[in-house]
Amino acid sequence: MPVRNGPVSCAPRAPRAPRAPRALLAIAAAGLCGWLTAGAAAAQALPRDAQAEAALNEAMGTDYLETRFDQAERKLRAAIDACGPSGCSPAIKARLHVALGTVLAQTRKELGDARDAFADALRVDPSAKLDPRLATREVSSAFEQARAATGVGASPTSGAPDAASARLRMDPPPEQRVRTPVPLYVEVPDDLLPSVEQVTVWYQPPGGDEFRPLVMKKLRGPGFGINVPCEALGREGPLRYHVAAVDGDGAILASAGARDAPLTTQIKASLTSAPPRWPGHAPPATCAAPEKERPPQCLDDRQCSRGLACVGGACVARPASDAAAEGAPEVRRNWVALTFSPDVALFSGRDVCAVGSQASDNYVCLRGDGTRYDGTPTPGVANDVNLGFALATLRVAIAYDRLVLDNLTVGGRVGFAAGGTTGGGASFLPLHLEARAQYFLTARPFEQIGARPFVLAAAGVAQVDAEVDVHVLEDAAACGAAADITSPCTRPGRSGRLEPRQQTLAATRQAGQGFASAGVGVAYAPIDAVSLNLALRAGLTFPAVTAVLSPEVGFSLGF
Repeated sequence: MPVRNGPVSCAPRAPRAPRAPRALLAIAAAGLCGWLTAGAAAAQALPRDAQAEAALNEAMGTDYLETRFDQAERKLRAAIDACGPSGCSPAIKARLHVALGTVLAQTRKELGDARDAFADALRVDPSAKLDPRLATREVSSAFEQARAATGVGASPTSGAPDAASARLRMDPPPEQRVRTPVPLYVEVPDDLLPSVEQVTVWYQPPGGDEFRPLVMKKLRGPGFGINVPCEALGREGPLRYHVAAVDGDGAILASAGARDAPLTTQIKASLTSAPPRWPGHAPPATCAAPEKERPPQCLDDRQCSRGLACVGGACVARPASDAAAEGAPEVRRNWVALTFSPDVALFSGRDVCAVGSQASDNYVCLRGDGTRYDGTPTPGVANDVNLGFALATLRVAIAYDRLVLDNLTVGGRVGFAAGGTTGGGASFLPLHLEARAQYFLTARPFEQIGARPFVLAAAGVAQVDAEVDVHVLEDAAACGAAADITSPCTRPGRSGRLEPRQQTLAATRQAGQGFASAGVGVAYAPIDAVSLNLALRAGLTFPAVTAVLSPEVGFSLGF
């Protein structure tokens, strides 16, 4: 068993907690003995080296081998904190970080923290490395990712991928204007492309002292690209960078440049050659606004106002060459449509077929033979319409809409309504006239195909007739019947007609003839000149007030 502040014992011992494979521990035991002992001899004697060495021996020689990873992590972190910025030699401090990364990676749950620990080790001592006998898949993967992130360090094991053996295809831009994004573009070899998980560029701005990472975006085919932001290019001088492609485990598959031999692009006040660009793309625009007036951030051109383009994550003035290369998108500003819409009315009423109610509440009650009912229903018995929805009139209309702003149309509809009541002397207005405005919820929706959600407001002239069945019991006193409800009427009514004592009438609520409504909808454009439209409106009619829902389907052509 290791003695505190003493040599490392290599005697085998039984693990107390079988949380790691025995084969791994056996190999690790042999490796750790040599690694820790050799490290102790190589460490430079600084005030806290001996204390750090003892903590390292105990954490890795005892706790790690007995799979007490939590205890090993706590001791290593405490030793790193005790070393401080200058209390330990770089070699032993780097070994503490490597040991911490090994412990964290072994748990298989904290690979990100393990990568950070390895990166700290490489920053302290660029020659820091793993013992090959401890380099499990998880440990090696985290160490490779740390090497890629820092751009320093040697390959940890003989079996690790050699990044120099595969090159990314890249033509570094020779120069770029100050405060203008530098478009970097690389191509991954075809045989490596299926294995590439991420391509990262590390760049050092002119006058800078550290490399900053940028994850490149996947473009067409084997291409990856990213713009070095103009905020890092505010002065003249060389922009230095190197690129690496890694797989899902973080192992470097191919690279271009290196930290100690970076690629360069000269940042100048003016250019002597054509501005750099991605293949098939326009060159990025110069960022002329000061930092406090930065343009709005964006992901693509759709989030920018007209005349602006999304360049380097910001909305900037669209370059003249960009507009010439792409051309202004064709926008159809005039749209004609054919629409169909059924009305669904929501209403209720009491004593609706009484003569007075028919006159005042806009009801028309018809007998089975289509004549107007003018009898005398028994008050308070049946003759009611409970609150609910009823299918009403059907409408077909021709529409015209004009795109007046990027996402606002105004227009009108002229159409015909069917299903109204004209029996019994009632009148029905079959005309539909409507003014409408539609506001689309996406920026410049008519410049692209696909879904175009919108909200709408409409007003106009229309009549809505909704019919329901109503049961009536003729008043006994008025029709000369006995009190028994089966007793027939013996006295004619107002029209000289002898009413049945009980009958079912077709009661129609006539609403309108003006209306106002609002709604939501979506237009789907499979191509730029055709649109399929769905909408749902909710509105009120007046002066005869009734709530109306109107689903709508239509087909539009743009020109």
